[in-house]
Amino acid sequence: MPVDNYGVWKCHPVDYKLEQRNHGPKSPQLSLYFTDQVTDCKQHGTGVATDHEGHGRYRACINITSGDLDDSRLVYWVNHNIDQNPIIDEISRLSYGFHSAEDRKDSLGLDYIRHSLFNTTYGRLLPHDIPGQFNDIIDILQPNIEQAIREKAELYLFGSRCEKRNGMHNIHMNQGNGRKFRADDGVYRDGGLIFHFTCPNPGSEDVRDEWLGVFLAFASQAVHTSDETGHAISGVGWSDILRPDIIEDGVVIQEAFVKSDSESDSAMDKGSTPRPKLGKRRKSLTVTLSNRTDRAVRLGDWRIRSSSGCVHTLPRGAALRPRVDQMFELADCPLLPTGDTILLLNEHGLKVDGVSYNSAQGGMKGKGGAIVFAH
Repeated sequence: MPVDNYGVWKCHPVDYKLEQRNHGPKSPQLSLYFTDQVTDCKQHGTGVATDHEGHGRYRACINITSGDLDDSRLVYWVNHNIDQNPIIDEISRLSYGFHSAEDRKDSLGLDYIRHSLFNTTYGRLLPHDIPGQFNDIIDILQPNIEQAIREKAELYLFGSRCEKRNGMHNIHMNQGNGRKFRADDGVYRDGGLIFHFTCPNPGSEDVRDEWLGVFLAFASQAVHTSDETGHAISGVGWSDILRPDIIEDGVVIQEAFVKSDSESDSAMDKGSTPRPKLGKRRKSLTVTLSNRTDRAVRLGDWRIRSSSGCVHTLPRGAALRPRVDQMFELADCPLLPTGDTILLLNEHGLKVDGVSYNSAQGGMKGKGGAIVFAH
């Protein structure tokens, strides 16, 4: 069964403790201490760990190496545009404290594969602790955490609450595991850290609204998993697709044209299947795909799927010439102007690309229009 006691904890980080490789633990962790009490921006954090929880403080255990003996590396993604993902609309309304997401898989639960939280090709394979700067996971995590503590950022921790309710763990991808951890697999049960910086910068009184997403997986975890169980459905792991010599992004979702609130509501009335309105330029729902490779790509039986589960299948003769963009009409797959996730799946049902947007992106605010995605 999936990991237990899954949910999101809205809090403030207050300090941390780091285990270095020479300390000898089999599976080193970063201990992040946090409080779910409202914090004043004028109170400045020190970032110095006191090595204990209690007195309104809790502990989050963040793995900084894998338990896989063959490959202990982690995969790291950072998304500075996470505020464009619909998940932000959900979590920004939460009060401080822990919120269970075990029975709300499509709202609060994170899913690295189905939620398009980041561009997977931008992930970095990093070891735990090696000499030099910016070449291991510690060098990447530490500055983000120290900044969040120093600037009193809000933190949304996704993972499992400990049985004693005094902390969090499983703050990483929780699907596509090997045999040893296969029982932890599940969909919409991934962990992660989303920071929200609201306190003004030094010397300024302007309120900030900056979001940062940090996501971790193990190099041996599978890239493609079952929609039902989260078990691996292919032998391809992150270490296979994130090799340094892979420089092409393949086929990506370049643009989507979304209808307004009123048009979307009309299309969905009485459960009817929405159809594109002809005769007016760009009135229909469309997605533009871009071939980033130097070879033609056959798209026959590829699918475009929205967060509602609606699927549009591309015709069998569809293809993209090298370095070409092409628009496809989504006659049977509406996209929501209030925010949506779009997945591109190949003929085997495996994810090729994914993007997401919210109601504020591009100034839409429910009015519809074209959205261009950065890759």
